[in-house]
Amino acid sequence: MTPVMRAEGNILLPVFAAASRSALLLPPLALLVLFFLTPLLYLFFVSFHAPSQSDLFGEGLTLGNYLRVIGDSFFLTIIERTMLTGALVALICLAIGYPAAFAIARMPPRHRLVALLLLLFPLMVSNVIRAYGWVAILGRRGVINSTLRNFGVIDLPLDLMFSTATVAVGLLTILLPYMIISLANSIAAIDPHYEEAAQSLRASPVRTFFHVTLPLSAPGMTSGLMIVFLLTLSAYVTVSLLGGPRTKMLVSLVFDSVVAFAWPRAAAFAFILLALALGVALIVPAVLRPGRVRGLG
Repeated sequence: MTPVMRAEGNILLPVFAAASRSALLLPPLALLVLFFLTPLLYLFFVSFHAPSQSDLFGEGLTLGNYLRVIGDSFFLTIIERTMLTGALVALICLAIGYPAAFAIARMPPRHRLVALLLLLFPLMVSNVIRAYGWVAILGRRGVINSTLRNFGVIDLPLDLMFSTATVAVGLLTILLPYMIISLANSIAAIDPHYEEAAQSLRASPVRTFFHVTLPLSAPGMTSGLMIVFLLTLSAYVTVSLLGGPRTKMLVSLVFDSVVAFAWPRAAAFAFILLALALGVALIVPAVLRPGRVRGLG
């Protein structure tokens, strides 16, 4: 091979590599655009129309679906309840999950793998079954009320269902494994030499934890909080079974509008929910700054 041919080959090699990468990316990108972005944009278009009794949506563009949500105290109360419930569940999961994740991360690798596998078992059970399990425990004829009545503690059953606290407890038991797994993987990835260096500088275990371990586990906290919060926003089954009509959340309004064939209103509720989720997805990393661990922020 002549030097000229070798030089031409060296020039064309990056071009062929770029073309190969593009060819590999095109099929999944085409599927994403066709089956995700296109329906999403069409649903966004539908949200700017009035409901129709005979068609999917009425004629003419309007902001009425969004203005109705902003100007109605009922809808604003449901949005507030949705955000507060999501924040409450996420923070409680973090408070309970961090000690468990810390203990799992300090286990030997084989024991850590077994513990993480045990955490995955509850995720294999349907959320519907777990929600009905709480109904069997907290219902008027459930385990708690039946036990208290049998021991003569109460005469009438306690009203333990259909409240925000009940929804939070149900979501907590469902979403806690996601938080623990995210935190355990993040804590286990921390180089132990950082903690040893802090201790060699006479830092106490508490100070080492708050100044070294906790900041370095920011990626796990960020991913865990986002996963739990976003899954809380879309947890329709648990909210419906444990919260009932008195504790509706934004996802409940989406379902109710779809059942009533008010597709434009349902689309508006869905995009408001999407906007809230995107807002949280921007705020949580901005506050915890997980990029600092990799020197990126």
